Amino acid sequence: MDNLGDILKEARQQQKLSQLETAEDICSQSTLSEIEHNKYIPNTQLLINLCERLSVVFDDLTLASNFKICKEKYFNQKVSYFYKHNEFDELRIFLNRPTVLETVQTSKQTQAYYFYLAVCSLKLDHKFDNAKELLKLSLASAGHSRKQTTLTRLGNIALGYVYARQGLKTSALRQIELSLKNFPKNTYEENLNLIFYMAALSYFQLSQFDNAIEAIEQGIHYITENESHFMLINSLYLMANIAKIVKQKNAQLAIKNYDLFNIFIHERAYEQVN
Repeated sequence: MDNLGDILKEARQQQKLSQLETAEDICSQSTLSEIEHNKYIPNTQLLINLCERLSVVFDDLTLASNFKICKEKYFNQKVSYFYKHNEFDELRIFLNRPTVLETVQTSKQTQAYYFYLAVCSLKLDHKFDNAKELLKLSLASAGHSRKQTTLTRLGNIALGYVYARQGLKTSALRQIELSLKNFPKNTYEENLNLIFYMAALSYFQLSQFDNAIEAIEQGIHYITENESHFMLINSLYLMANIAKIVKQKNAQLAIKNYDLFNIFIHERAYEQVN
């Protein structure tokens, strides 16, 4: 938690917001400044409010780097642009163009193509059955290789999230386990940060808070040991929301002794950092 202020500052700067704009109706600018300089740790509700102001969302499937759907550089750049700017309506229209579809040729390209369509469905329609079928098509395109690519892991965890949203516990847990199976230790891609976050989010949907917290802490360790910040703010936001719910339900006894979680659960109004 020593770098929470750095993480919040980075997220604020990415949103191109000043400290004053970020703090308005939430806290004083001086308080935000002290948080960003790691002089104070915000309590649960303050962190939640700041994350919401910074447009942090739960179902964030933002990619650190995009996948190619074809060999045409221009088409791949368009997909990357639409995805990066959350223009999912435009992305789906673009992907459904015959001129684009006919350039999708290899199994890897087909897998990426259906993955992007599935995310569009999740973002635009909230029709889980449609997204589920598109994710299955994406995974089927990957073949039966024992070694999972990053995109295959993302497809598996995204499908697990969909099952969790539908309340299909057994199917969700199976997909989460599959996405984390033989997780690579010697190679690193920033998109892999999403696996732990989406696993935690899926457990959260199933009200398995203990598993969600464990996945978040594993993810934060994985991210920081690889000197990345990608998905850190989302992980902290999810952790704070879990802490809020656990305290409201007085369910502390169901939670193991996690270091990061205890910062939220045993917080004071503001805790000074030494």
